[in-house]
Amino acid sequence: QVKEPVLVIGLGGAGSKLALKAKDSLNSDCLLISNDSKDFGGDVPSVHVSTDSIVNPTMQLIRGSTYNVSEEIKSKISGYSTIVMMSNLAGKAGSAIAPVVSEMCKVADIGLVSFAIMPFKYEKDRIFNSGVSLKRVRENSQCTIVLDNDSLLESNPDLTPKACYGIANSAIMHVVESLRTSEMSTETNILSTSKEG
Repeated sequence: QVKEPVLVIGLGGAGSKLALKAKDSLNSDCLLISNDSKDFGGDVPSVHVSTDSIVNPTMQLIRGSTYNVSEEIKSKISGYSTIVMMSNLAGKAGSAIAPVVSEMCKVADIGLVSFAIMPFKYEKDRIFNSGVSLKRVRENSQCTIVLDNDSLLESNPDLTPKACYGIANSAIMHVVESLRTSEMSTETNILSTSKEG
C-alpha cells in the first residue's frame, strides 16, 4: 500500500535521475543521496555522503560514510508514510547506500517500495556486492521491484547496453506511474492462484 505523504529517494547517479522523473509522475517530494555532488539536480533536497579527499572510494568506504550522515537522512525521511527508493545496485553508490537507507526506513516504521537495478553478468566485480545489497534491501522493504539488465540483454541479444538502459528506465517509470492508483480499470481481468490476500 502506498500511503501519502510519499517521498522518492534517488541513490547515486542512476538512482537520482530516475527519482527526479518519478517525483513528477507521483507528484511527491524528492531526496537525492550520493557521494558525488554532480548527481544532485537543481533545487531538490539532497544529502552529500562525503568520502573526504578520496578520489575513487570503495563501496565499503561509501557505506561507512553514509552512517556518518545518518541523522541528517533520518530527519529528512521522518514525517513520510511511504518511501519509494531508486537505486542502481550495479553502481558503487547505489549498492553502498541502499542497505543503510532501507534499514533506516524499517527502524522508523516507514513503508518502503524499492526499485533495484542489477548489473550485467560481465560486470563480475560488481555482482557479489550488488547481491549482498539486494538481500538487505529486500529484508527491509515491503515491496522490492528488481530489474535485471542481464535478463533483458539475454532475451534481446541485439540490444546495446545503452538501449537496454533505456528500456529498463522506461519499464521502471511505467511501474512508478501505476503506484498512484490502487484500482484496476474495468477492462482488466485478473486470474489469481495465490493466498486469499
